[in-house]
Amino acid sequence: MTEPRVAVVGAGPVGATVAALLARPGVEIALFEARASRSSDPRTLALSHGSRELLESIGAWPRDATPIRSIHVSQKGGPGRTLLECGDQGLPALGYTVGYSELEAALWQRLAAQGIAVHTGEACEAIELDEAEAHARFASGRSVRARLLVLADGGTSAARIPGIAFAEKDYGQAAVVAAVRTDKAHDARAYERFTPSGPVALLPVADRFALVWSMTPQSAADHVALDDRAFLAALQAHFGDRAGRFVSVERRASFALRLRSVNSPVALRTAIVGNAAQALHPIAGQGLNLGLRDAAVLAATAAHHGAEAWGAPAMLSAYRDARRGDVSRGIAFTDFLVGAFADARGVPTWLRGAALTALDLVPPARRAFAERMIHGTYR
Repeated sequence: MTEPRVAVVGAGPVGATVAALLARPGVEIALFEARASRSSDPRTLALSHGSRELLESIGAWPRDATPIRSIHVSQKGGPGRTLLECGDQGLPALGYTVGYSELEAALWQRLAAQGIAVHTGEACEAIELDEAEAHARFASGRSVRARLLVLADGGTSAARIPGIAFAEKDYGQAAVVAAVRTDKAHDARAYERFTPSGPVALLPVADRFALVWSMTPQSAADHVALDDRAFLAALQAHFGDRAGRFVSVERRASFALRLRSVNSPVALRTAIVGNAAQALHPIAGQGLNLGLRDAAVLAATAAHHGAEAWGAPAMLSAYRDARRGDVSRGIAFTDFLVGAFADARGVPTWLRGAALTALDLVPPARRAFAERMIHGTYR
């Protein structure tokens, strides 16, 4: 049994970032990951410019990130569109795409340089909390006691804590994800197109796009089962030719779309961060960026209170209060976008078109919308 100052359960991007931000001389941090080794996950992640600044501050920015310099937003079957551009914000890019495994590799390399080991193959089985410490036990037989326990493992461990509960909203949708190529260069432009069956996003990644296509679960299963030619024809008909003609598709998969949020991001000696605290619809790419802001605020709160107070009620209450506004508005923002652009009965097509046109014609509104996507409501 070990007794570090901090124990972090979950070594994905948010958990690893928490550990890297909290690292300092004389403070022992133990990081645990249920997977047996580093991830080979092929997913593409969308990171805001604000997330890049955070990751650069700890020396963990991946070298092969693809910039997103503009975002074309439109709706199917109605008027209006807007174009968000990095020049309007005075930034080199609005955001970036990076592979999950590449980001994790950069973070784990940074942790190794800081002397923080990632203990793999350690699935958390039980948690006991009291006013003095948190006690976590793992399937391997390992046990750890810490003054501060950080849960960043997607919510599995948090659900074991008395008083912690999750609210869920099933959107009745699934996302089909894939790597697609078109017959023209993407020029660092992303596309977000709202359709009656759900949003479709194309994110530039190297010489291709990462596709996130929302539809009913049955339709998602049907589209994953199509041969490549039929899938590309269906995508072309649904999305149009604004990004060019789709010429190839690889690595198709699908997953259910739900909103999930915790009733409290803190418990005795415990902070709950990232997808363990809130899992969002992928529209506008806010989920991971919100989780990385969890990590940044937790570290800033810890620094303000001093290492001896880490995990104490005052420190955790300050963290909870600091995150309340950004998290609640981030959840409301993505949930509103899903509802406003998915059902013409709630918001008429012409009204959505007017809103998109207004964004395009009124620079302050456009900049404010882009600022929300880049920094949330934390700054």
